[in-house]
Amino acid sequence: MRNNSASAAKNFGASWVVRCVVAVVIASIAPAAFSRTPADAATQRQTEVAFGPEGGAEALILKFIANAKSTIRVAAFAFSSPVIVDALVAAQQRGVDVKLVVDHKHNVETDPRGIGRAALAAMVKAGAIARTNANYRVHHDKFIIADSRHVQTGSYNYAVSANRNSENVLVVWDDPELAEEYLAHWASRFNEGR
Repeated sequence: MRNNSASAAKNFGASWVVRCVVAVVIASIAPAAFSRTPADAATQRQTEVAFGPEGGAEALILKFIANAKSTIRVAAFAFSSPVIVDALVAAQQRGVDVKLVVDHKHNVETDPRGIGRAALAAMVKAGAIARTNANYRVHHDKFIIADSRHVQTGSYNYAVSANRNSENVLVVWDDPELAEEYLAHWASRFNEGR
């Protein structure tokens, strides 16, 4: 019995080393293999990531909004963060074309304090176009596209409650192909909205 255990442990150790070596090799070539941007492109996409509540998730979203030059397209489930609403209003006021589509039920029907409705009203008052989508059990998208080039996505709801949750935010800068895919999805949900 003891010899079998020793032999099994030795085999496990050897196979573990082999798996680690394979993982290191794959990790070293994977970024190049899966990159959406050619290596010789004049501009390369860059990514930033942040986590919440302690890792600057909200700050990265605010940076993303502040860097928009011409357009912002928002898809959201919860839309009630005063800080994010203020940043989007400021973008609209500086000439950025802001449009958004959010979940109807969460922001209108089951919003007893009216914060979602107030956030949408603030956007419309600033000149943005806001729609709600009630065509799905939940319109659970959480992303922003800026200037048809940059994408912010992740688990972070655009709500105060997100600052108390474990959340993630990913920003992909300068990837027009990725932005185009997100824009197509956004447009389908926006066009269904009211």
